[in-house]
Amino acid sequence: MRDRPIDPAYSFDVIVIGSGMAGSVVAGRCAESGLKVLVLEKGDHPRWQGRKKGILARVLSTYDDGAGERWPTAVLVRKQEGQRYRESKAAVGIGPGGSARLYGAALGRAARIDFERDFQPPQWPEPYRDGAALLNAWPVAYDEFLAAYREAERLLAPLGTRDPLDPDDDALLGPPPRISPAHEALVARLADNGRHPFRMHVGIAYKPGCSECQGNTCPRDCKAHGFNRVLEPAMAKAAPVTLETTATVQTIERAAGGRWTVRGKNAAGEPVAFQAGKVVLAAGALNTPRLLEASAAIWDGAVPPLVGRGLMFHTNDMFAVENPEGLSFHGPRKVLAFRDHYLDGDLPLAECQSLGMVASPALIAVHLYRAMQQRGLGLGVFGKLAMRPIGQIGYRIYEGSEMFAAPLQDLPYADNRVTTVLDAEGHERIAITYRPRKELIARVKRLRQLVSEAFAPLKVRFPTAVGQPNYGHPMGTCRMGSAPDHSVVDARGQVWDCPGLYVADASAFPSSLGINPALTVAAHAIRVAEALVADAGAGSGQVQLDTPPREDTSPTGSVAASTAAS
Repeated sequence: MRDRPIDPAYSFDVIVIGSGMAGSVVAGRCAESGLKVLVLEKGDHPRWQGRKKGILARVLSTYDDGAGERWPTAVLVRKQEGQRYRESKAAVGIGPGGSARLYGAALGRAARIDFERDFQPPQWPEPYRDGAALLNAWPVAYDEFLAAYREAERLLAPLGTRDPLDPDDDALLGPPPRISPAHEALVARLADNGRHPFRMHVGIAYKPGCSECQGNTCPRDCKAHGFNRVLEPAMAKAAPVTLETTATVQTIERAAGGRWTVRGKNAAGEPVAFQAGKVVLAAGALNTPRLLEASAAIWDGAVPPLVGRGLMFHTNDMFAVENPEGLSFHGPRKVLAFRDHYLDGDLPLAECQSLGMVASPALIAVHLYRAMQQRGLGLGVFGKLAMRPIGQIGYRIYEGSEMFAAPLQDLPYADNRVTTVLDAEGHERIAITYRPRKELIARVKRLRQLVSEAFAPLKVRFPTAVGQPNYGHPMGTCRMGSAPDHSVVDARGQVWDCPGLYVADASAFPSSLGINPALTVAAHAIRVAEALVADAGAGSGQVQLDTPPREDTSPTGSVAASTAAS
């Protein structure tokens, strides 16, 4: 789909590659400032599909499910160089909206310490001591980044309450819906144990019939993401932006006069090329570095050594908390968070937050199957079928529990990376080399201990393997820094020594943070858009980042106040 025919001879101000959270925010903001923008997106608009009828049909269904929501081929994964790759389905979105169409809509800010501290395992005590990580303090001050956070919140309109432990949390939040009696009991339990729960910051509008749509495209457009909140409205206002879907980008090249050429193929497989003064890579942390690798001619064949390296994931650590007193959980499920264990001494841990999913047999079976895949034992359709009865058994254990997640902060190591390999049929595949370090395993175990104490005496169970990566949160493969010897892009997201070439997605993150990446991606993309507009001298249309905080009439971080909201 595109909103107008494209003349290949037409010269754009900005070409944006990808229309996920980052690409949509950059494109929409630049177009509304008067810049002529072309957005190239590999996928078409996803098609929402209802729940499949019949257990067998649901068990055998694949991730993309014919809806065009997810990356069409499995990624290749291994733990170390020299090992054989195995296939794994990564939760990578495709089409306008990208992965943010599928995400859980968690829109929390990172903490000041995430930006200011360089976490290094050699400085930690045993058993957390390990080899040195890449530099992971951010080259932009937290106070400078706050303005972008506020603007991202204005655009995405999250609901929730502020974190009572964070003096920097002046988040722009709408009132969340009332929580259930069981959640109120969990809040009381956490408070009795000295913790400080608050209403999780989520980009969900809770329209009538809302089911929170965790992991799928929302049919009611409840979930806020870059496309439906920024780029699509800009297109509706006839801003100078062209969206070209089913376009495959192959290389980026330098052109005359300091401009850039983007080459690829259209939906018919025909070669196309477009020119612009600026190019923004927003294809995601698994694809953006692969495009730079394929564009080695930019550097006369010598791709910067850190392109594709420093790959980070959060751990996929979930835990089930037993239902206090058998109360009802009826109502929204993605509701609670607490950051009492965001930092443990010098150790970066995570925000603990409602997962937003019920511990159903299908959910348990899926996670068991993924664990088998990671050990090379997926067995295809037969493996999925085998997990179903085990999921039923697990459901009896977890029935009535509330599921939580903790996106524990990963650190960047040079040998964790993403690249491109050719499979037996000659097709290019995303190839990941990633090994969880012993310090990460030790930090996961420490967080589990603290979580169990936080909910005591309620039972807390951990169904996921220790250190299992969340492949839906890739970050850090084109890291930002203050100098090219330890980074790929500068603090504005511009590739070193490549004026006009930017990275706007989570590739640029020098650290993974202890929180879901979506809001930080949007904020970084706003900063990239600001740089593009300023460089273009767009004048009165320049992006404004000084949005004042919205007045908060409820007590800071008060869960109790939010329970009375309708």
